[in-house]
Amino acid sequence: MIGGIAYDRISFPESFRITPLVGTDTTEDQISPKAGMIWTPLKNTTVRFAYTRSLSGASLDQSFQIEPSQVAGFIQNYRSVIPESIVGGNAGARFETYDLSLEQKFRTGTYLGVSGEILYSTVDRVDGAFDSSPPFQTTPVSSSMNENLDYQEKTLQVTANQLLGRCWSLGATYRLSQAVLYDNFVDLPDSVAGGFFNFQPRQKTRGVLNQVDLTAIYNHPSGFFAEGEALWLGQNNYGYTLTEPVDSFCQFNLYGGYHFLRRRGEVTVGLLNLTGRDYNLNPLNIYNELPRSRTLVARLQLNF
Repeated sequence: MIGGIAYDRISFPESFRITPLVGTDTTEDQISPKAGMIWTPLKNTTVRFAYTRSLSGASLDQSFQIEPSQVAGFIQNYRSVIPESIVGGNAGARFETYDLSLEQKFRTGTYLGVSGEILYSTVDRVDGAFDSSPPFQTTPVSSSMNENLDYQEKTLQVTANQLLGRCWSLGATYRLSQAVLYDNFVDLPDSVAGGFFNFQPRQKTRGVLNQVDLTAIYNHPSGFFAEGEALWLGQNNYGYTLTEPVDSFCQFNLYGGYHFLRRRGEVTVGLLNLTGRDYNLNPLNIYNELPRSRTLVARLQLNF
């Protein structure tokens, strides 16, 4: 059993990222419990669970932490959960995570895992704006708008790995995620919809992302190893005023290297995205960044 509690109190300018800036300050505080469990009811069976709440910082403060990065093996120290490439940076955002995993090992050298995750985040922020009412008011006046962002991503992941003799192993992972973002300018009526850039005061957007990862790994007793990986990703998007493109693509990666110093050292060389396939994924779903062109990588790793 793993448990803890954190208290955060953050004071920051109401609007310091979206001009015109607002000169007033605001304060956010939160008591954040952390709870986790790792249970082995049988010798080769493991169940893991975690629940956490967190409050993000402001500006540079978001890149530092004084608490553990994981609870029961699940990440809980996010800089931000709502994708910043869509809504920009936020200060004082509230996070909530729910994680559950079941892992089973068999005598045949088979490893199976099923896990689920829910990420939830909400933030109330003030955006800088200009008010203008032509022809009565020809000079815009600096103002502000209150905006509420509410985000949730649900993820299901299934993994299977198989040992083949002393040197070979095969792996397969399937991941399905659904992300939903509610964007509400609470002070604006529905009648302002349209206009410049087809502005919508209230919007619900959704992204569904499927991912398949297949691997084959060869480890020689001398320390040499090689790995081949095939990735497929497919995404559909809903709720956008302007059509968001649908994308489906594959990428292939190759790695080779050598373990030394009783596996405390490793040299790896890899060629990523062999076909040079670019992609157009909507960042509403959280995913690992992939190379957009053929990429050569080299790594030296030492563990002591």
